[in-house]
Amino acid sequence: MEELPRMAFDYDLVAIGMGAYALKLVCLAAQSGARVAWICDRHSHDLTDLNIVQILDILQLLKSRIFAHSTAEKLSLFPRQIKQALQDVCPDDLWDMVQTKGVDVIIGTCKFDRKSSNFYGLEVTEFDTFATDRISQRRLTSRTYAIADDPPTPLSKIFGLADGDYLTASKLLHLENLPNSIAVLGNDVYACAIAQNLNFIGVKTYLLADRSPILPSIDVAIARTLQAQLEAEGIEIYTNARVTAVSKIQFDRSRIWLGNTTLECDRLLVPIAPRTWYIPHESYIYQCHREQDIAQILYQCLRTHPWHLPARSEVPATIHVPSMPPISQIGLTESAAKNLGRSTYVLESANENMGICKIICDRQGKILGASMYGERAKLAIKAIAMAMQGKIKIQNIEVLQELQLTEQWSKIHRHTSQQEKSQQEKLRNWFIPIH
Repeated sequence: MEELPRMAFDYDLVAIGMGAYALKLVCLAAQSGARVAWICDRHSHDLTDLNIVQILDILQLLKSRIFAHSTAEKLSLFPRQIKQALQDVCPDDLWDMVQTKGVDVIIGTCKFDRKSSNFYGLEVTEFDTFATDRISQRRLTSRTYAIADDPPTPLSKIFGLADGDYLTASKLLHLENLPNSIAVLGNDVYACAIAQNLNFIGVKTYLLADRSPILPSIDVAIARTLQAQLEAEGIEIYTNARVTAVSKIQFDRSRIWLGNTTLECDRLLVPIAPRTWYIPHESYIYQCHREQDIAQILYQCLRTHPWHLPARSEVPATIHVPSMPPISQIGLTESAAKNLGRSTYVLESANENMGICKIICDRQGKILGASMYGERAKLAIKAIAMAMQGKIKIQNIEVLQELQLTEQWSKIHRHTSQQEKSQQEKLRNWFIPIH
């Protein structure tokens, strides 16, 4: 990180946005002694504008409450049950709790400016704490900035697509009546989970993914298993689909162009709307979209407080797909390890209790990654992450006995050792002269 200009900063860290990791970031930074401000980018104190993880939690809560009802009943129950779920999930005392930890909470909007020739500050439009129609403006500076909103759904140029023409995950929660059909754009964890929940409620659901299979960051075999599951449930999936245009047709429906084919539905849903403000590419402006980002940002903003520097974890980030059943993954996949030229073993397990699991390790037993699809995926991957952090090798793992990891390791390792021994014998015989 390049040295910042010598100047007085208002804060060590300013976090912008209310994404899935924003709250944890600002609380940990404040507890570590940093001067922290949290700009909650909104126009009021309404907490129902939730991040994508909270929205998926609400949809899962809704699913559990209406599980036993018919399709028609599920659709009619949606508005009332969603309102109740919002009340159950939204914390009334969030701001007070954060402020007691020493964080300056700013409700309002902001944009970067460069009044100084070599450093960006923030122009902040702040809403009054008690009267949201009163506003004030000020400028603040920070040693470190963190963009802590949800990462927007990638969108290529789509002719005819305007802000008012599509739903977002947030807008979905506030509909009085659900449309009969929705096309969900995206192939990430959020798009898949939203599509599955909508289909369960009784909405005819399409998933428009620009890759094949879906979830390109997940192990291929497990991603294909989820794709087959979604299709079996009734979701129509278009892979390698590039949306080029959207237009309104009769009865306020939409026609969506996917290359040489078209699709008609009531609404198009983009899980997370594109950002409408500019983010400079500077070394002191970070993205906070996963657990690993928090550690990196804390390390940078606390460099002037060396006695508070957190330990930097070497464990890779975990990916969790809140599908039913869920997927969890950590570290390298099988294909990623091969692409890196790593010599690896792949341990595979599939049973009713645990689901499908693949663990990648090197020839000495060091765990390089794991992917799992099943009800206990999150807990199992958390246990594997702890093993990776403790540098416990696969042959020494004592948990997750149902996966039979140590037995698989012994069998594969013994077979490989025999092959190598046989190969060495052949080479030795090749060079022994015949008398």
